[in-house]
Amino acid sequence: MNRAALILTVLLATSLARTTAQTAARVPAAQVPAACGQTLEQKAWMFQGQKDWFFYGDELSGTWTGRPWKDARATFVPGAARLHAALKARGVQVVLAPVPPRSFVVPQHLNPASAGQKAFDPAAATAFYQGLVGDLRAAGIPTADLLTPARTLGDAGLFRQDIHWTPEGAQAAARAVASAMQAGGVPAGPESYLSLRAGTLTRQVQDQPVLGQISSLCSLNVTPETFGDYQTRPAQGLVAAPGNFGGSEGKVRWAFGPVASVTFNAAQAATVTVNVIFENPVKDQTVEVLLGGKVIDTISGLQPCQNVTRSWTVNAVAGSNTLDFRFADYNGGRTSFAPGDGRPMAVIFKTLTLTGPGGSADLVSDGAQGAGLLGGAADTVLVGASSSLPNLNFAGFLQESLGRRVDNVSFGGAGAYSSMKDYLQDDAFRSAPPKILIWQIPLLGGEDTAESDLRFLLAAARGGTEVARATGNGSAAVSLGGVSGVSARVRVTNPAVRTVTFKVTGERGTREFRVTNSDRMTHRQDFQLDLSDLGQLSAVQVSADSALDLRVTRAN
Repeated sequence: MNRAALILTVLLATSLARTTAQTAARVPAAQVPAACGQTLEQKAWMFQGQKDWFFYGDELSGTWTGRPWKDARATFVPGAARLHAALKARGVQVVLAPVPPRSFVVPQHLNPASAGQKAFDPAAATAFYQGLVGDLRAAGIPTADLLTPARTLGDAGLFRQDIHWTPEGAQAAARAVASAMQAGGVPAGPESYLSLRAGTLTRQVQDQPVLGQISSLCSLNVTPETFGDYQTRPAQGLVAAPGNFGGSEGKVRWAFGPVASVTFNAAQAATVTVNVIFENPVKDQTVEVLLGGKVIDTISGLQPCQNVTRSWTVNAVAGSNTLDFRFADYNGGRTSFAPGDGRPMAVIFKTLTLTGPGGSADLVSDGAQGAGLLGGAADTVLVGASSSLPNLNFAGFLQESLGRRVDNVSFGGAGAYSSMKDYLQDDAFRSAPPKILIWQIPLLGGEDTAESDLRFLLAAARGGTEVARATGNGSAAVSLGGVSGVSARVRVTNPAVRTVTFKVTGERGTREFRVTNSDRMTHRQDFQLDLSDLGQLSAVQVSADSALDLRVTRAN
């Protein structure tokens, strides 16, 4: 099993470790014994650094996309430049945001007593990152240097137990992206956004595979990290965000125990009216309401199915204010009124509105989630991997820093390429390409797919008109008679197929490419490959364990 496959196995195994974690001894991360660290290194390719830091072998490997750093850089830059040119021809400005692994940022937390960590070369890592950014900028692509602000922020910008940045790290990265765009001639937008900290969240074990492996391999349950729940809203009127609430269900929204909060920003000191209607499902419930830590109301003796209607007029200070709802009980607390549901549901709000001089905010409606605020597609799109997922608020911080609405099409486990491959094939891109496309790229190990994936992206970006077609079961082939400037596009009918092999014959000989799609892609049954630099072609053959539809197209 190669190392990338091992990491995938570890990620999948995390869910199996949850049952073990419930009965294992609980310890702080800093107290994980060295013997457990050695087990992690030997069996899971994970490394115990100093104090409570843990590192993945992937970020210490000295490789990216399966190649040594120098070779990866030499492969990626020309391919990215071709993609940049193809998208620019369609009116799309690409902005790159390469994310440095944590080992690049805080190498001082590595443990020199570990051979695998001692072998990591921080100077070479810095040279790779700076060289990559410099090469991309020299190719005319606006590229953000995320390493410099990450090092300035230090520990606060990174999780210690998994490979991602914290929301504070995401905010620093967003500001760096905005600076790179301005330096590249892309002006700030006209819109105004505000990011509020709405509470504190706990990093889930499934997001921290190290903890899952510590549980399954060492029978230890390490306390997960907590982090700020930041949410970004248009800076219009009264700006508010819910913390420790469930998602809006249209007309209702659950508040979770033991404390749910509403953070709101007032442009100036003023009175704000809070109107609520909620239903209580818990016997003998007590709800305490606080503003800025001071109790403004206590509602006691509530019984199941009882509805509560209240209105409070409060004195808000200029800037950030916090309204807390403290619950004596909730699902999974003293009682479990929904034992099959793991959410700590306390009460369900039917109305939760705030009204002040600047306007009003409805925390029950879909708008409270920021959905449908402006309608239509945004002119700026973020394509990335797990560091761009909503709970870390990178897209929100980009909106605030750029003055532009940002549509986020990222998904977890996307690696360097999968989310971009998916997006460029989607109708949302083909029918309404954005003006700005921000590509957040993790610089972790991965498989050696750089050339084929870059060719995939280029084919998808260019589009094309069909010049030849063939179908088959297990394989399909077309004879071309010396055409050039083409791409090959394949659709498989078997949704379980992840890899298609392309065999291309032309004046420069025969080449073979393997193109692999992630099972997380929406368009995972579609495969593409740009062949425009291979001269005149005589034949293209494709094979996979599926019925195949092969089309050769000439770029539009």
